[in-house]
Amino acid sequence: MQRKFHALCYTALALALAAAFVVGFRAEMRSRTYARLMNDACEGALMSAMMQLEEMRLNIDKALISHEQGQNAALLSRIGSDAAAVQSSLSFLPLSHVAMADAVKICNQLSDYANALLKRVGAQIDTEDAALLAEIADTCAQLQSALETAHGQMRDKELRFEQLQQYMQDADALSRPVEGANENIDYPTLIYDGPFSDVVSENAPRGLGERQISAEQALGIAQTYLENAAAQAELTQESGGAIPAYGVKVTLNDCVLQLAVTKQGGNVLWMFPEHAEFTMQYGLEECKQAAQDFLLRHGYGNMLLTFWQIYGGMATLSYASVQDGVILYPDLVKVQVRMDTLEIVGVEARHYLTSHTQRDNLMPTLDENAARAALSERLQNVTARLCVIPQNGQEYLCWEFTGEYNGNTYFVYIDAQTGKQRDIQRLVQTSIGPKAS
Repeated sequence: MQRKFHALCYTALALALAAAFVVGFRAEMRSRTYARLMNDACEGALMSAMMQLEEMRLNIDKALISHEQGQNAALLSRIGSDAAAVQSSLSFLPLSHVAMADAVKICNQLSDYANALLKRVGAQIDTEDAALLAEIADTCAQLQSALETAHGQMRDKELRFEQLQQYMQDADALSRPVEGANENIDYPTLIYDGPFSDVVSENAPRGLGERQISAEQALGIAQTYLENAAAQAELTQESGGAIPAYGVKVTLNDCVLQLAVTKQGGNVLWMFPEHAEFTMQYGLEECKQAAQDFLLRHGYGNMLLTFWQIYGGMATLSYASVQDGVILYPDLVKVQVRMDTLEIVGVEARHYLTSHTQRDNLMPTLDENAARAALSERLQNVTARLCVIPQNGQEYLCWEFTGEYNGNTYFVYIDAQTGKQRDIQRLVQTSIGPKAS
């Protein structure tokens, strides 16, 4: 009887071990299957990113040589879609959060930038836009080449994507080629954010002034603007378009800045650093104060901060003029502040110089309560302020209502004279700061 009991126990134990082996074997097979599927998906995402980069570069090149309005619009639309697709593919890869941060950031900005150009009358690409797009095309080629090299290294070493998590812990960069593909690429700086930041009036510039300046005067203006008379300044290529300007290159101790100084009026049209990667030693509030002080010293008048972004160790701050308590969104200036020294290294003043003038008749026909009647009852926690917005080459005095719906913040613009809804935008929180879309 005891022998029979032992035999039954051994049999049950053997069956349990066999069942455990079968379950473990199946779990291992499932794990390998999932790992293979994951690797195949990541492999596909990497290949897609490389093909999309090639397609984006080709479409940029086509846009730079196209002068037909419909074709320009189609190409810019494709560029925006290509950039969004590259961003999606790169974000899918199992990499550390910093590995492709710059590449994802520039794709996100390029998508917005292409859409901004698309909204211009005739999808116009001027000299400045063409130079920046050409620089982006070159960057696409660099990134594509780096990814192809990294992919080849993975194939040669028989590395698989499901192993990348351990590479993130590894100090040897050679064991994680895709992680390091982004390291030696200098990305151009794009300054695009905020409501109406992509609207440029088709009318003649109103804020330039009357005097005509020489190229030699442009050098002095650049040095004065930077508040550094000892800085080395030299002339570069002139630019045409709606606002012709002299190109000036200024070399500081550890930074080279490119500027455009308008031939009419001697204003700084734009300024940006050739390389933008600074350490973050100061916070956003200090950068806001530095930018506000800079604008006051340079005569921009009463300005209100509307949006901000942080990337590359710089704070990019968008300011709009204010007249009699009314925000003038067409008069937009964007300022970039180094977060290690609080120096101003970037300015985009095209909108301001195009639109800035004293406005008449900023008194609304409809008061706030009357304008609120045009709002949806679904919009909650609503606040209001008066503003001027650009639309279709015209300006409209509006009530800007800020409210919440379904967990998101929206801006609704109601014409202060007619009660018509002029625009509606949603606040989007991104990894580098808020933007309106």
